Amino acid sequence: MRNKRLDILRCLAILMVIVAHARVPIFLAKAGWSGVDLFFVLSGFLISGLLYSEFKKRGSISFKRFFIRRGFKIYPPFYVMLLATYIAQRLLWHAPPQSVGHYLREIFFIQNYRFGIWTHTWSLAVEEHFYIALAVLLLALASYSSNRTNPFEKIPWVFMFLSFGCLVLRILTIQLTPPTEFLTPEVTNPTHLRIDALFFGVLWGYLYHFRPELIRAFSASWRKRIFLAVATLALLSPGYFLQRESYAMLTFGLTSLYLGYGCLLVLFLEVRDVLPSRWPAVAAKIGTVGAYIGTHSYSIYLWHVPFLVAVPVFLRKVLHLKPPSLVAHLINVIGSCALGIAMANIIEFPALRLRDKLFPALQKQVKPVAPSEGKRQTFPLVTPR
Repeated sequence: MRNKRLDILRCLAILMVIVAHARVPIFLAKAGWSGVDLFFVLSGFLISGLLYSEFKKRGSISFKRFFIRRGFKIYPPFYVMLLATYIAQRLLWHAPPQSVGHYLREIFFIQNYRFGIWTHTWSLAVEEHFYIALAVLLLALASYSSNRTNPFEKIPWVFMFLSFGCLVLRILTIQLTPPTEFLTPEVTNPTHLRIDALFFGVLWGYLYHFRPELIRAFSASWRKRIFLAVATLALLSPGYFLQRESYAMLTFGLTSLYLGYGCLLVLFLEVRDVLPSRWPAVAAKIGTVGAYIGTHSYSIYLWHVPFLVAVPVFLRKVLHLKPPSLVAHLINVIGSCALGIAMANIIEFPALRLRDKLFPALQKQVKPVAPSEGKRQTFPLVTPR
């Protein structure tokens, strides 16, 4: 089972990234690069939710089991993409080979500190480092906290420390980076400068699982829902009105973005029954398509840049075609999604089925550990990005 609303958010995130990288001239593309920030918040929320749920079911967290299941999700599609694109570059396009060092950075997920092969895989390195940091943190809290009902009560303080620390480090990085260097990747790519966005999702995951009454309070009335929607738009607006390379965007702007996407997450989780009577059926159909794309978002993300690089060359050199701009944009967006969906079904989903056969998801449910949860049922957190 999956949460359809979160898959719709994944769809929004991946479409934003594709239209930005494909340079589609629409308003969404202006801040399309920030779709990665939405992915960060979602990943923090979902991955922490897996670990929170495990603790609620077993009273403990298995570090080994968590990484095995994560590995089945992340590694097979990623390494197949690396191998397939290497073969294509050498045999089909006769591209000059990259150094072994470039590939080793990709293989060991350090390409966000020094460039590897592809420009978009830096975010995967950030998430890989986040998995380690989060598992260690939650395992330590679960093992050493005296509060066995809610050992994660310090998560809000951890987030506050990280949010302030990452902001200060981004400011210092800008001040200390020589003006001749390309600044943006120096700020947007390193894990220690971006992990605050992921931990904002961890904070929301903690509230959702252990203090759900606080989340419900954000949307308890129409007035609060409207305020939350306005706050979401205001916090996301820097992505559309500031240049990505600007000092403001690379410092406070990045903080504003993940705060805005966190508010958007709450809206998607809590706000319901707001459309007029005619529209829910239409919205449900659109949502089903969006959720389908979101379900395949990881493989789409992996393959969209190789597709955007290869297709123009193929059209120009092999088919001797130069399609009109609108047609080219449609090919880029639809083709990226189609290739990613195909590769998900060929590589990603079979790997997940093997994972669930060898290391099945925990099924035993025990009495909820947090009295404040009441009878609220948390959504199933299975195969998140």
